[in-house]
Amino acid sequence: MSLPVKSIFDEVINRSKTNSMKWAHADQLLQASEAKANPLPMWVADMDFRAPQAVIEALHGAVEEGIFGYPGGATESYQKAVINWQAKRFNWKVEADWLVHTPGIITSLKVIAQAFSAQGDSILIQPPVYAHFHDDMLMNGRRLALAPLTRTETGYGFDPDIFEQAIQPNTKLFIMSNPHNPTGNVWTEAELRTMGDICERHGVLVVADEIHQDLIMNPLKKHIPFASLGEGYARNSITCTAPSKTFNLPGLQSANVMIPNPRLRAEFIRQYERNMFPLVNTLGMVAAEAAYTHGEPWLEELLEYLRGNHSYFADAINSATDKIKVLPADSLYLSWMDCRGMEMSAPELEHFMLTKARLWLDKGQKFGLEGHGYMRINLGCPRSTVEEAVQRLLSAI
Repeated sequence: MSLPVKSIFDEVINRSKTNSMKWAHADQLLQASEAKANPLPMWVADMDFRAPQAVIEALHGAVEEGIFGYPGGATESYQKAVINWQAKRFNWKVEADWLVHTPGIITSLKVIAQAFSAQGDSILIQPPVYAHFHDDMLMNGRRLALAPLTRTETGYGFDPDIFEQAIQPNTKLFIMSNPHNPTGNVWTEAELRTMGDICERHGVLVVADEIHQDLIMNPLKKHIPFASLGEGYARNSITCTAPSKTFNLPGLQSANVMIPNPRLRAEFIRQYERNMFPLVNTLGMVAAEAAYTHGEPWLEELLEYLRGNHSYFADAINSATDKIKVLPADSLYLSWMDCRGMEMSAPELEHFMLTKARLWLDKGQKFGLEGHGYMRINLGCPRSTVEEAVQRLLSAI
């Protein structure tokens, strides 16, 4: 009998001695009693896998040159790599002059809020949703217009009436999570068009955060870039992408903002330059170009591995207990768990996970009020880590 073929993603890499936010700072980010339990870090969206070998080799080449002066911006070959990736993966024709290179999507969202809204204006979001969509908007003096997703038997749905009714006279932006984090919803063309048409009617600019675009778990679903729907949708939108989630490069801080409308692009750049010196990490550019040029085979292998992790985790938990329901995941290497059957308050549930299950997960309330009673777990890790998480969780329950 032959042994199963080992995957490159099975390798367990000890990150506890590195300056990893995820692994090395429990004493700073958790209460003393929680850190003492030594919970297994499965929270922030940072995978425990090495980047593609082509990326590592490209970085070695850049480092060997030994000079780290000011970069001259995105090169023609860099732009070509980004444009070709969008065309090949999503059939989206991006023009080179649409691209604005930034240090990251979170930075870009703050710039967008400042450029296209004023203090006191409202920003439309769809909770439960990525924490920076609400936290950073409030930090910048904006209000929130909430259009919650509708909880269904198997996950979440988009209700156009709820969406449109949430728009206020002072709503200037809609920050779309496409695919949606943390629910994993992969929006259909009809849903995207409906959102876009409603925003157009009300004069609301669509900001599409598509950082998870490459991480589709359900082979029957496909990611559709919002701006690819047609000229009208492109003209009223800003799309944010990055290689950081796809290829595990967040520490190198390189992102791409696509802005087809020249007026919007000029205003974005003006606000960007008001806020900071508009240069991006040289090594981040090297890594991104190598990833988009040579990283597709690595990504395809990763997707198969992540699908296996999702399937294993959901089957193991859902078959063993009715107190926690792992919801189906159409995208992301993150899994959204309904823990309301534990009958705990949100703080009690978080404390239970950290000290009893000894799992460091993302608490559901981080994603808004609609996240109370839920937890998000990061499955971007070796299968053995997922197996350990299952054992800890079921033993605690």
